[in-house]
Amino acid sequence: MFLILAFCVLALNGLAADANADGAFQATGIKISEPTATSVFIWTRVTRDASRTADDRPLPILHIFDKTSGKELAIKDNAIFTNGRPAVEFAPGSDLGSIRGAAIGAAGQTRVRYRTADNISWKETAWQEVNPQRDFTAVVPLSGLRPGTRYEIEVEARKNSNAAVSSTVNGGFVTAPAPAADAGVKFCVMTCQQYEDRDSPDGFKIYPSMLKFAPDFFVNTGDAVYYDHGPVHALNFDLARYHWARMFSFSTLRDFHRQVGSYFQKDDHDTLTDDCHPGDRTGDFTFDDGLRVYQEQTAQGRPPFRTIRWGKHLQIWLLEGRETRSTHQADRTNTPTILGAEQIAWLERTLAESDVMFRIVITPTPIVGPDRDAKFDNLSNAGYAVEGNKVRKILSRQKNLTVITGDRHWQYVSHDQSGLIQEWSVGPASDAHAQGWDEDQPRPEHLFLRIKHGGFLSGEIKTNAANPTLTLRLHDVNGGVVFEKTKAVAK
Repeated sequence: MFLILAFCVLALNGLAADANADGAFQATGIKISEPTATSVFIWTRVTRDASRTADDRPLPILHIFDKTSGKELAIKDNAIFTNGRPAVEFAPGSDLGSIRGAAIGAAGQTRVRYRTADNISWKETAWQEVNPQRDFTAVVPLSGLRPGTRYEIEVEARKNSNAAVSSTVNGGFVTAPAPAADAGVKFCVMTCQQYEDRDSPDGFKIYPSMLKFAPDFFVNTGDAVYYDHGPVHALNFDLARYHWARMFSFSTLRDFHRQVGSYFQKDDHDTLTDDCHPGDRTGDFTFDDGLRVYQEQTAQGRPPFRTIRWGKHLQIWLLEGRETRSTHQADRTNTPTILGAEQIAWLERTLAESDVMFRIVITPTPIVGPDRDAKFDNLSNAGYAVEGNKVRKILSRQKNLTVITGDRHWQYVSHDQSGLIQEWSVGPASDAHAQGWDEDQPRPEHLFLRIKHGGFLSGEIKTNAANPTLTLRLHDVNGGVVFEKTKAVAK
């Protein structure tokens, strides 16, 4: 017999972990989030077990019933269950902490030890309790750091103040160079990693491939998990947190994120469901719930649209396209918006204020495209033409500006109708996840098109005395370069 349970408040009440467990581990690793010239956030999570549960463990079986009729509904990828009531079956001897890939949270304490790479003495933060209301996570801010400096860290966990340290994660990061520093910079950007489409027993091949490039920072443009794909949709808090735990407990992800500072941007699948808007819900999980879980799992900067300078030559703008967009109801009577007036005004102002050599706008969804004609989810789509034209006009006034986008499951380099804006699509995290474009021949807007493979983007600033350059490269999942272009400063 299977036990049928409807998850409602288990994780909300902080009861997801076994209260009698003795362990304080970090099976989901750490994230080094929002590095600036002088600060960074260190994210960690205490887990009951030292590693994720094995892949031979059973999956839970998810059911969804219509609240009005009681009829069981079919679970399909990209589905949204606005009027759905979820229930979950566990196999005998299985529960939320022992299903396939689980890394359940536990009470405990954490602290961070840190030092510059050339120093033998450690500084350390105070021990702090992880928060059971936030999936047993903690975010430790480090401030007063030296610009353009490599730091080493040790993130420790223990059960309580009377217990010894039972887990240590070693890592490191680079702070951004000072604004006037004539510094080289290397970075990587990726998107769209679906659990069922992973290409390695340890997660994804692109993580060790990106690590070989030795980036100073990394951007995940969204869809870090897919709540609405596979057999276990995230229809409540517990299942949403399970998606994050099973993904980020893979060794390839743990190893990468302990060594590289990251910026996270959310998109639809890691907020709620495909093409979601504020006010949406699926099962017992709402759009606002999705914002809460995303924040607790990434320590994303606030506000979610922000700009960071990396020395004299590079500044990045990270856009937000989910929590700032208009609702379905508003779209019926008003001009649809993705970025919103506040963000557009901020973008225009900060671009104009910047005296940086190279401006890079990183967006979760395309601004230039082209995209499929039937889509209605990004600024390159006809349904958002008014705002899209406005944003493209703002961007076209800037010299040495490049747009980098996630979301699309193919790689491309394109330009807008004016020829003044170039957009690079980084492609999905694995070959198995590549799809969506229905033509094998490029359109006139395309400078490059690769539609059947995954990969990532890398960027590199070289100072070259008085003539700095920016080189952008599209890579396959193994790190091989499939397209490359170097830009010098436009006078």
